[in-house]
Amino acid sequence: MSFSVISNGWLITFLLVVARLAGLVISAPVLSSGFFPKMLKPAMVFLFAGALVATVPEVFVTGLALGLAVSFQLLVGVAIGLILSMFLGLFGMAGQLITYQMGVGLAVAANPGLLSAGSFLSEWQTLIATFVFVVGGGLELTMTALHASFVALPLTHEMLSAHALLFIVGIFQSALTMALLVAAPLFLSSLVVDMGIGVVSRAFPQINAYFLSLPVNFGISLVVMLGTLPFLMALIPNIWHTAFYDVSRWLAIVEGH
Repeated sequence: MSFSVISNGWLITFLLVVARLAGLVISAPVLSSGFFPKMLKPAMVFLFAGALVATVPEVFVTGLALGLAVSFQLLVGVAIGLILSMFLGLFGMAGQLITYQMGVGLAVAANPGLLSAGSFLSEWQTLIATFVFVVGGGLELTMTALHASFVALPLTHEMLSAHALLFIVGIFQSALTMALLVAAPLFLSSLVVDMGIGVVSRAFPQINAYFLSLPVNFGISLVVMLGTLPFLMALIPNIWHTAFYDVSRWLAIVEGH
């Protein structure tokens, strides 16, 4: 009988670890991407769960409590991945803002990673941010954060505090602010060009301002984009550093510090 209890307790612990890992894979950058092989995702979840279960205290729940525990662990994994995905999404938002300001919003490209379509500049910035994330050890840090979550939020925990949920909302606001800052150079240059074209059209009504603004706006925006590219490449690692720092802050909040 004791062997049966220990065996069942281990299986339940393994199931809860799998649920948290599955939530992370659903929402985390790269892992949730369509580029990541679908057959590899469940294999990776069970492989990492097998490695982590030995470091997690054994729990034993049954019935309705087990279903609620699995749902909660899935929610925790999704929350960790969502915090990181917000910082990846800010590059897409910035690119989308710039594209519409440049007047080429109709030029869209397929995004197999998100199973959607977006502007070419949005896809370009997202790919650069993803590249920096992978090369900078983002996947390893993601798994480290997940392992730390089992200390901050044990499997026996049953709910998240309102402060923890509000913190995620605050991160979304911070990500939106960062998106505006990333888009600011190109956004302001396009705005200056539009104002200049407006002055020219008023001074010379015979000039077709619309056909004049499109190539001028696009050309100047391209020059500004190339000029600010070194600053963007220096900024992206700092943004990812902020993302993982916010994950650690969130874990400290749920731990009660």
